[in-house]
Amino acid sequence: MAKKNRKPRFESPRHAAIGRKLTLVGYFGLLLLIVNWFTWLAPPERVPRSLVLGALAIPLLFPLRGIIHSRRYTHQWVGFLSMLYFIIGVDVWYNHQALEQILGMLMVILSLMLMLGSSMYARYTPTPPELRKPVEEDDASQQ
Repeated sequence: MAKKNRKPRFESPRHAAIGRKLTLVGYFGLLLLIVNWFTWLAPPERVPRSLVLGALAIPLLFPLRGIIHSRRYTHQWVGFLSMLYFIIGVDVWYNHQALEQILGMLMVILSLMLMLGSSMYARYTPTPPELRKPVEEDDASQQ
């Protein structure tokens, strides 16, 4: 009996659903945290609010449509975007005082949720048939 050299597919709807929920909580939580943080909770004193909101909230709006429509490709690259917010959260957590430390910790947690959830969703959803590579048969199995 000839073995087929197939790459195993890790399709798990249960894990994909968990990843999807983590992604949505992390994404919308991060968006709401940034808007609330820089408008009401601890607005910047030296820089205009609109500049900080534009620099931090606008990049999060790029993957919005793909995340809402459960597009696998968007989930694959949004994890890279979440690392920017992870770095900012760690910086704020360690270099500021009181309220901003808590906000920085929340940003770290939400960005990690976004990263983990998007990775899980991208890993455990099936590849569409039109994007799958054809399986090549061994010469020995054809004879």
